[in-house]
Amino acid sequence: MIPSPHTHPTQTGHSSRHVSRRTLWLGVAAAVVIPWMAAWWLVPDKRVDWRCLSDIEFDTVTTDGKLVHVVGTMASDYARNGTGTARFSGRVREVDALSVVHRMSEFEYVALDSMMRVNTVRASRLATDNAPDDLVFRYVYEGFRPGHTDYFQAMRTGSGMSVGFNEQPRVFCAAPPPPVSR
Repeated sequence: MIPSPHTHPTQTGHSSRHVSRRTLWLGVAAAVVIPWMAAWWLVPDKRVDWRCLSDIEFDTVTTDGKLVHVVGTMASDYARNGTGTARFSGRVREVDALSVVHRMSEFEYVALDSMMRVNTVRASRLATDNAPDDLVFRYVYEGFRPGHTDYFQAMRTGSGMSVGFNEQPRVFCAAPPPPVSR
């Protein structure tokens, strides 16, 4: 068939310059997802057995001027198989209200060099805990919420670890004491 002199070549089919919305969204999604997938698959997972034990105490002044004081002990255990537990035992004081926090979570984790991704699988409120969930999630650790994913950095410092979470002060984890020989 000979094209008519009045027919533009792109009018006979799809425009060579027109990209569908679906193709555009798929392209954007691939550009965002593929580099992260490649990093998780190509960079070796550096999981190790280690324990983080730290005494924590910090104050937060809320936007409306209230003082929230957190004090307690956080113990986290990371197993080479990519699972672990976190436990916090302490108190939260918001103005004049004092709450006991005694929580535990089970998580799965991936380590890429010093960066960690932790996903909470299960969480428990132990018998002595009387703290409201929103107070604990906001000021102690949001990882006590099942399904929560956290990203943080953990670096060896001497015999311990230095751990940095978003919106929280950096925590130093002491090395566990050596086993007692009998």
